[in-house]
Amino acid sequence: MGGLIGTVMGVDIKPGYSPRSRRTPRYFVVVIRNSEVVAKYDDVPLYRLIRLIIEHHVDVLAVDNLYELTGSVRGLVKLSKLIPPWCKIVEVTWTPEGYKSTEVLAKEHGLPKPTDPESTAFLNAILAEKGFGREIKLHVDRVYVVVSKGRTPHQGGASSDRFKRGIRASVLQVVKEIKEILDENKLDYDLVVKESEGGLERGFFIIYAPMEKVREIVPSIQHKNVKVKIEPALSGKPPIEPKKTVILGLDPGVSVGIAILDLNGQPLMVKSYKTPDRELIIDSILSHGKPIIVAVDVEKPPEYVKKIASLLDAILYTPEEDISVNEKQEIVAKYLEKFSIDVEDAHARDALAAAIKAYGHIKPIIDEVDSKIRGIVGISRDEVISQVIRGRAVSDVLEELFMKTLSRGEESRLEHREKPVKSSSEETQRLQLKIRELEQVIRRLERELERREEQIKNLELELNYLKKKPITIEEYERRIAQLKLEIELLRKSLDEKTRITEFFRDRIMLLERILVEMGKGDYILICKSSSMEACSGQPVFLDNPLHLEQAISYAKAWKTGIVTIAGTENLNWHDLRVPIVIEQPVLELGNYVLVKSTIIGEIRKQWGLIDELESKERRDRIIKMIKEYQESRRKTS
Repeated sequence: MGGLIGTVMGVDIKPGYSPRSRRTPRYFVVVIRNSEVVAKYDDVPLYRLIRLIIEHHVDVLAVDNLYELTGSVRGLVKLSKLIPPWCKIVEVTWTPEGYKSTEVLAKEHGLPKPTDPESTAFLNAILAEKGFGREIKLHVDRVYVVVSKGRTPHQGGASSDRFKRGIRASVLQVVKEIKEILDENKLDYDLVVKESEGGLERGFFIIYAPMEKVREIVPSIQHKNVKVKIEPALSGKPPIEPKKTVILGLDPGVSVGIAILDLNGQPLMVKSYKTPDRELIIDSILSHGKPIIVAVDVEKPPEYVKKIASLLDAILYTPEEDISVNEKQEIVAKYLEKFSIDVEDAHARDALAAAIKAYGHIKPIIDEVDSKIRGIVGISRDEVISQVIRGRAVSDVLEELFMKTLSRGEESRLEHREKPVKSSSEETQRLQLKIRELEQVIRRLERELERREEQIKNLELELNYLKKKPITIEEYERRIAQLKLEIELLRKSLDEKTRITEFFRDRIMLLERILVEMGKGDYILICKSSSMEACSGQPVFLDNPLHLEQAISYAKAWKTGIVTIAGTENLNWHDLRVPIVIEQPVLELGNYVLVKSTIIGEIRKQWGLIDELESKERRDRIIKMIKEYQESRRKTS
């Protein structure tokens, strides 16, 4: 979020209040302009907060948690209709690296640490004014931009392949131009491409901004090879308040695979979407439940999945290493033996495999919670599991939920007894609520103190036990033996690494020497007979006797020779009529060997001998033919 100019209102909910409770939540409000406080308000209900936004003409409403304003998505939709359109809602705890607490943000930006609702509200306002956090849009405008081929490949004629590559390169170039424009203007978007040889077949942008803004910054590109289509996305459904906690598996791509399991591992939805529109995807997910985990089948999750997990405030689960295709097929096949469902394609299969893997990962936590709450109907199983997965202890979660349930009952009885007192002033009611709130805080702190004291006693007992426990000679001997074994293993590892290092050092020295001698002309590279297709006139080294015929043909065609090693003396230039040089290669380098350059002189010398031999044989044949002719004439005369 960029810097903000104008009036900013920082808000923080007061202790003991929750938007999800029956009591009206109350807030501390701080209004600032140019970093100076212009107004403060304490104990403000939500309806008065909205009036103050209008009264002060607030440009930005800054909060550290969006759900402090209202406890549900439906409540946020109602709130969005009441807040003036000029006022933006900014969640200051969001950062590109993830959510951070107000304490951490204060420390990072050199601001005073918040200690109460007033200082927290002021910190929220200052952070928003400085441009930190992100704007929360309950109804995001979306625009689709499709970049595709503007001409069909058959127009390329005889150069069809080159024509296709040119079109794909043009599509790639236009996609890059649009991406640069969106990045420069800091617009939120998703991009899906279909790659092909030489470039892209298609690029599909989903831009989360109004149509007017997109048309203003994305130029109407005219290109004979590329077609750019800009159109608004269809209006999505109103936000859905999820009823249950679920596990979500995602596999993004040109199509997006989605798999949703409940906390019993049963399938709620397995589907593949052709359009990777985040809003449509999230609406579909929330219609089945609120994900606590978003799972993928790869170690490094795609950016698209990170965005979905962040928007859903879910934990991102990744396997320790990429799940192979065979393993995914086995996981899904085993699952389908138990549940009869249709899996549309590979994207849906991969999403389901990721969800099943994530469910297996948290199954021990679910079993532990189930063992603790079996038979208890007054608390939500999904809520307990969700909080434990996020890192809280089962006992702490249960205690907090029990307290909430009991306090709601107590408040209900108190409210029932106070109903006849119609003449109580608003201030008296506020004080009574404050008293009940403080009593609850005291009871909670007393229980926490008892728990901590018990924990201290246990730790003291454990410390005393460890102090008294002597270390025996056997324990020392065991540790010494273990250390000796580790030293021996390390010594062997060091010896092996030293041996490898020396080998490569010798190799490097040899190569350096050969490079110098090659520079002087003492050595040359020649190709092996097994890779003669890479040769172009240089001598050939016969590394396989089966290649002899091809080597002879090559040597005759290029007027070069064959190099072979000792032990093949039966091969000679006189019989084969190509130069045969016996030489041991100095070094093998892939398809080539390094030999002394003196073989070139030997090859030329043998070609000279071969030429003389063949000339002599031709002369002898001619003389023989003449003599035979003369003899035949004498006989006929």
